Amino acid sequence: MSITIDSPGRVNRRLGRVGELVIIMAMSSLMGLAQSGRPNILFISVDDLNNDLGCYGNSTVQSPQIDRLAARGVRFDRAYTQYPLCNPSRASLLSGRRPERTGIYELQTAPRRAMPEAIFLPQLFRRNGYFTARYGKIYHEGRDDRLSWDISDSSEFVDEEERRAHQLRYARPQNERTPDWRPLDTPEPLTRDARTVAAVARLMEEQVATGRPFFLAAGINKPHLPWNVPKSYYGLYAADQLRLAADPPMRRIPLVALMTELYGAAQPSSREEAVAAYYAAISYMDRQVGVLLDQLDRLKLWERTIVVLFSDHGFHLGDHGGLWAKLTLFEQSARTPLLIAAPTGRRAEASPRVVELLDLYPTLAELAGLEVPPGLEGRSLVPLLREPRRRWDHVARTMVYHETKEGKVEGRSICDERWRYTEWDGGERGRELYDHRRDPREFNNLAGLPQYAGTERRLRQQLASMPRPVKAWETQR
Repeated sequence: MSITIDSPGRVNRRLGRVGELVIIMAMSSLMGLAQSGRPNILFISVDDLNNDLGCYGNSTVQSPQIDRLAARGVRFDRAYTQYPLCNPSRASLLSGRRPERTGIYELQTAPRRAMPEAIFLPQLFRRNGYFTARYGKIYHEGRDDRLSWDISDSSEFVDEEERRAHQLRYARPQNERTPDWRPLDTPEPLTRDARTVAAVARLMEEQVATGRPFFLAAGINKPHLPWNVPKSYYGLYAADQLRLAADPPMRRIPLVALMTELYGAAQPSSREEAVAAYYAAISYMDRQVGVLLDQLDRLKLWERTIVVLFSDHGFHLGDHGGLWAKLTLFEQSARTPLLIAAPTGRRAEASPRVVELLDLYPTLAELAGLEVPPGLEGRSLVPLLREPRRRWDHVARTMVYHETKEGKVEGRSICDERWRYTEWDGGERGRELYDHRRDPREFNNLAGLPQYAGTERRLRQQLASMPRPVKAWETQR
C-alpha cells in the first residue's frame, strides 16, 4: 500500500481506516518530535540593508533592537552575499547552491522552476515535522515556493497612502528612479512591515500552544527603496547634522565596476538628505525587529529558539562617485549584516572570519539536528558560534552580471580576511585588487601594480580554480 503525505497537515483522503491509523501514528511522531527539544527557528530577512547599524560601529544610526539581538548572539563582521540582487541572493541561500550553479542572475526566474528537485531550507524543516510559515519577502516577490510553507503570505499594502507612495516610484522607467522617500501619515500598525511582524508574532504564540517546533520567517522590506516610512522616524536624523565621511579619490577603477541597476539615474538633490532618509527607514525596520524580540521575551522562548537576522545584500549611499543601489562587487554592496543568536552559541561576541549567506542552510540544519540533502555548497557556522575567533581559512565568492551596450559582462570576486580580487569577463574588461587593511572602502585598485603581483597571481589562480557560472539556458534542470 502506498501513502502520500503532501504536507504535515494534508494527507491523501482516499486511505480509509488504515489511512486514519497512519495519520494517528504520524501525529504521534510529530508530538514526539516536539518533546525531543528541537529548537524553533525565527528567520528574519531584511531587504537592501548595509552594515550601517549601531552594533557594527555606526554611532549615528539608531538601531537598538538589532543591537539588542547582537548582545544575545554572534555578530559576523565579514558576511557576504553570493549575488548582490534580491532574487539570485535569496535563491542561493535558500537552496544552499551558488548562483554559478542555480543559473539565476535576475529577478524573473522562480527558484523552483530552475531547481525542481531541490529541497529548499524551509522545506527541509517542513519535511522534518516543523510548522513553517512566512510573511513578507523571503523568496523574491512573486517567486515563492509552495512546498516550503504551511502558511505563505506576502503582506500586501492595506493603507492607501503607503500604497500610492510605493507605486509612484515603480511607475517610472528604471533609469529614472532617483532614490526617493516620502514621510507617511499612515499609522505605524497599518504599514506593510509592521503587519508582517505582527502576523509572525501571532503565529509564534499559536505554535507555542501546539507544542510543535516552528520555522517562522519574517521578510521585512525596508530599507528597500522607496524609503517611505512614518514621519516620526525622519525626525531622528537631521540632514544638516550628518557627518558623512569624504570619499578618497578613486584610482584605476574600471568603469564596468561602477555600474548598478540604477546606472544613469539622476543623483538625489542632497546626499545628506538621502542618507538621512535611508537611516530613517533603518530605524523603522529596527522597531519591527523589536516586536519579534519582545514576543520571544514574553513567551520565554530564547532558550529554545535560534534567531537569525541578515540582509540579502548591502547598499551604496552615494559613494564611489554617486552609487545609490546594490549590484556591484564592492564591499558596500557585497557585504551584509548577519547575526545569529542560538541557545548553544556564544553571546555578545563578534566573529571577524569571512563567511557567506550560503552558510546559513547547513548551519541551521546542524543546530536543529537535521540531515542535509546532498549538494550543499556552504559550510556550517556552528564552530564559529561556539568559538567566534577560531581559525577559519575560507574565502567568500560573489558574482554579478552587468548589462552593457555590448551585452552582458560577467563579474566574479573573491575575498579573504585581507584582500578582495575581482575580474570582469575573465579580466578582459578589467581586474581589481584591494587591500582591506589600508583601503577598507575599496577606492584604490592595486591590480597591475608590480609590488602586488604575487598577491594578485595567487588570488587569480584561486578564482580560476572555482566552477564557472552556467548560463541560464544551460542550467541543469
